[in-house]
Amino acid sequence: MIEAQNLTKKYGALNVVNGINLSVNRGEFVTIVGKSGAGKSTLLHILGTLDNADSGTLRIADTDIQKFKGNALADFRNKNIGFIFQFHHLLPEFTALENVMMPALIAKTPDAQARKRAMELLDLLSLSERATHKPNQMSGGEQQRVAVARAIMNAPAVVFADEPSGNLDSALSQELHNYLFKLRKELNQTFVIVTHNQELANMSDRCLTMRDGKIEHDLR
Repeated sequence: MIEAQNLTKKYGALNVVNGINLSVNRGEFVTIVGKSGAGKSTLLHILGTLDNADSGTLRIADTDIQKFKGNALADFRNKNIGFIFQFHHLLPEFTALENVMMPALIAKTPDAQARKRAMELLDLLSLSERATHKPNQMSGGEQQRVAVARAIMNAPAVVFADEPSGNLDSALSQELHNYLFKLRKELNQTFVIVTHNQELANMSDRCLTMRDGKIEHDLR
């Protein structure tokens, strides 16, 4: 699902990503851990096409990412990549259902089809009763699960997450982690997640430890 070779990224004289090679299979649940400043988020943003590497190659779903520019890259990202961030970034004026539908509407999916898919995902995440609620009417855990549903709305090749449970307490974090693994099991969804949560790292198929811009350990 992901094939990266010799990715590098510098900020001034600092090698933030330093010659990383990485392969991720379909349906794998991969976590990336390491101290602050190790390059985890920068690597995630490069893999998720939110940032460009200075050098190296990246293929996602057997597609050469370097061939895309501008709107073509945005279109590929919308249809093939999902994102979950530490803060849910839901649009406050829209309901849970409307927030989940948004990526499909951007992709010009017919409204009825998008609505049906969004309701199925909300139900899968035990949120069907919150479909008409706006973000300020939901708990933090519910808001983050809506963000998860939004991330997988277009059935992306891979979902990238940056500290998805970092803003939740331990009980809600565990609940969210369980839902992520449920999605992996039922939808064969691929996840690559940056986390400081050791519990989530221990649950994953592979845990990559980064240090000084490199993958120091790859534990399966």
